[in-house]
Amino acid sequence: MKLSTVLLSSAALLVAGAAYAADLPAKKAAPAAAPTGCAAFGAGYIAIPGGDTCLKISGYVRSNNTYTSNQSRGTAPYSFGGAYGLQFEAANQTEIGAVKSTILIENNATTDANVSFGGFTGGRFDGPFDIGGGYNHSGDNMQNHVGGLKYSAPLGATTLTFAAISSEDNNAGATVASRPDLIAFAETSVGAFTADLGLASHEVISATGSGQGYAGLVKLKYDAGVASFFGYAAYANGATKYLYDGSGRNAINSNTTYVTNDSSADGSNLAAGSFYAGEIDIPIGKNDSIGLYGENLKITQDVKSYSLTQYAVSLKHTIAKGLWIRPEIFADTENGGTTNGAFIRIERDF
Repeated sequence: MKLSTVLLSSAALLVAGAAYAADLPAKKAAPAAAPTGCAAFGAGYIAIPGGDTCLKISGYVRSNNTYTSNQSRGTAPYSFGGAYGLQFEAANQTEIGAVKSTILIENNATTDANVSFGGFTGGRFDGPFDIGGGYNHSGDNMQNHVGGLKYSAPLGATTLTFAAISSEDNNAGATVASRPDLIAFAETSVGAFTADLGLASHEVISATGSGQGYAGLVKLKYDAGVASFFGYAAYANGATKYLYDGSGRNAINSNTTYVTNDSSADGSNLAAGSFYAGEIDIPIGKNDSIGLYGENLKITQDVKSYSLTQYAVSLKHTIAKGLWIRPEIFADTENGGTTNGAFIRIERDF
């Protein structure tokens, strides 16, 4: 075969091959890397592609339904409602260590918004002086969200927290506190036993003068496996708004005369109050638990007094992962009037 014929045939094959290759589909780009976990910050965090920030998204959706007896004429004995919460937690490692921030939105309002690093937290957060416990018919376990600055430091089995928070008072106009509330809090755990101790200093202001108020709180928990036991005790003098009860209410919302020292210019006429509560949680099988709860709240000032006693029994049943239902029956005696009722919550956590 002539050389010219071989060369022409080879050239034809090359052209045909190039044309065939052009007809083939273009090679797909490599898929984007899937988000990976961030073990250093705990379960639920994922790494955001393209950066060094880890993000955790969680929340809840609730159906709250209540029937209350002994309602006054013109007031419905039942209520149906819903609630939601959506929380974002972002974290990353920096040259000063881990930096974290939290945003919690509940029912179209910002409940928490804070940044923390090196033990410091600034913004809006769960108050370290919270009284826990309680059941659902009036709300959640008490979460007293406050704005301020706090510092927490571990000391062996004990964590110490010091905070300056917005004054726990509805001061307004001429009755504005000149300083924030100051809080010292200690939490220690030994085996199945946990103890919390809190102290708060509060400046009480009225139109005629000011006084020094304070509050103290003790919380005890013991987990025996077959049941968990909780105890709460608090006392306040002039800082009675710290006496939140476990159902989410507080005496100040019922009687605003306890906010200030009324007519005393030297702080000698401050309202004083006490709060006691006990709680038992008993697991039943794999998905159920029974809760028993009781509390007593009392505030006095001169001849005025406010009292609240509450008892509740609830059953929490987990229907599926992240989905549970909690029926409850309760009895409240507030300033001598007794109310009985039933509550049921359906909640999905994610």
